Amino acid sequence: MGMAMKIIITGTPGTGKTTISRELGKIMGAKAIEVNKLIKSKKLFSKIQNGEMIADFGKLKKELARLLRSNNTIILESHLLSDFKLPADLAVVLRCNPIELKKRLSRRNYPAKKINENVLSEALDYCHINALEIYGERKVLQVDATKRITPKAIMARIAAFKKTRKSPTIRWLPKMGARELLKLGA
Repeated sequence: MGMAMKIIITGTPGTGKTTISRELGKIMGAKAIEVNKLIKSKKLFSKIQNGEMIADFGKLKKELARLLRSNNTIILESHLLSDFKLPADLAVVLRCNPIELKKRLSRRNYPAKKINENVLSEALDYCHINALEIYGERKVLQVDATKRITPKAIMARIAAFKKTRKSPTIRWLPKMGARELLKLGA
């Protein structure tokens, strides 16, 4: 890929961020950082609510900005990374068809409420819209990860995006319709 890059990988839980960032890190010789593990290990949370760590965004942003000052290629992954801006060269938003996402989260034994929240978030393009607002169109690449995608395929998409700055359009709601979406929440 050439010079060192700072890459954010974000998306709704269950879209494949951790797997893809690890695999990308290996082939790019980059450090891949799972932000949720970092929050836990560095105690970058303000409280624990219903068994979940609530990130302290101030502390988290400082720590991530510090890591990104390195001269190495770094990949950060978390659904939280679409909620605030970091000094990144590229934000990759992984997407997954909400029907498949519901299956994935069910297999992970997510509580029904969390499944519904995340499926709705994906259907409404939450992470993508936030990333666009924060990083701008020229830094945000959407990738459909509904089916298994290889790191090499992602690398090819990143290379193409760097040349054109055009991301594919992924919109679930027009394809699904409101009725089908409401059924997913049931």
